[in-house]
Amino acid sequence: MRSIYLYGLLTLLGFSGCGTGKNALKHGNFTTAVQLSTQRLRQKPANPKAQQVLQEAFATAYNQRQRAILQLSRSDEPFRWELVVKEYNKLQELAKQVTACPSCPDVLKNYPLHYETQLQEARELAAADRYKAAELAFTYSQNDRLAARDAVLNFQKADQWVENYRDARLRAADALYLAAFRVVIEPMAITRELSASEYDDLQNQIFRRIKNQGPPSQFVRYYMPGATPEPGRMPNHVVQMKIMDYRPFDTAVTSSSQDVESNQTFKVGTKKINDSTVVDVYEKVKGKLTTYRKTISARLDMRIRVVDLAKDDVVWQDSICETETWADEWQEFSGDKRALNGHTLKTASLLVPVAWQLYSDLTSSMASSVNYRLRTWYHDY
Repeated sequence: MRSIYLYGLLTLLGFSGCGTGKNALKHGNFTTAVQLSTQRLRQKPANPKAQQVLQEAFATAYNQRQRAILQLSRSDEPFRWELVVKEYNKLQELAKQVTACPSCPDVLKNYPLHYETQLQEARELAAADRYKAAELAFTYSQNDRLAARDAVLNFQKADQWVENYRDARLRAADALYLAAFRVVIEPMAITRELSASEYDDLQNQIFRRIKNQGPPSQFVRYYMPGATPEPGRMPNHVVQMKIMDYRPFDTAVTSSSQDVESNQTFKVGTKKINDSTVVDVYEKVKGKLTTYRKTISARLDMRIRVVDLAKDDVVWQDSICETETWADEWQEFSGDKRALNGHTLKTASLLVPVAWQLYSDLTSSMASSVNYRLRTWYHDY
């Protein structure tokens, strides 16, 4: 009985898959129809319904792609060969599904199932289009950084379509020299807010973070103190940083109290209810629980700004505030301890941070924030 049930279930699933392929075909979803019909034919190579779905779906998809390729080939659309590559890739994906099924190629004898040659030809033409656009942009690159930027991207795109396409890599490097946006990062302004060692520690953290992560794109170049732009190239921007305030060790202690009582009653005494009878008295016991909270905080405020050297003007500025806080709690209790209901009083920590520990955390956070703000600001340059 179990074998009959499993056979019936598999048969039902098989016909359901074939039917779904027909439904996909009716609704114009030819890719799904090809996928489902080839799956069915891998199970039953001679299934006539699946063969019909496959033939109709693939033929329709093939004709649609060929019409699109012909229209694009004859159009004046910029970089049209890149779109042609996409069309051939779609045909190639359909063909892979067909060739993965041993019996399916026989159903499609009248249609090609390999498009490597057409794809390579289209990629060559796409690379040529990009190379031509890059050469045109490069003619304006000496006096127009954005034109040089376009030249870089198009030369690189040509090399992506066809690896080692002509001299695209070398030309991209030449254009990148002209397209680079050069940013000088000055040492922090010296202020009385920080000691010499604190100043050095913060500045080293910032420069290390910026250097490790680098600029946000290939078109932005950072120059740290001691480094200068290439000969003949002037920096575009200067980044200036200054600590505006530093609060190294602010301490505050607060407390809150609450009345507590036991969950159960306890004998608290006796009383006479008449001249001869004494009874125990049971009541919930009470007390007062006081919780103390001590916080130690440090705060560092920085102003960062960017100066455009050509305009001699501040083009961007921002304030960064970083805080680090350490907190501890302990408790005291007065009254009957049975009112605590087994609660263990919190005790004060013996490990209290010193100022340099908080400052170390502040410098790390500030370095991350400065790097993030610069990467965000120069992301689209």
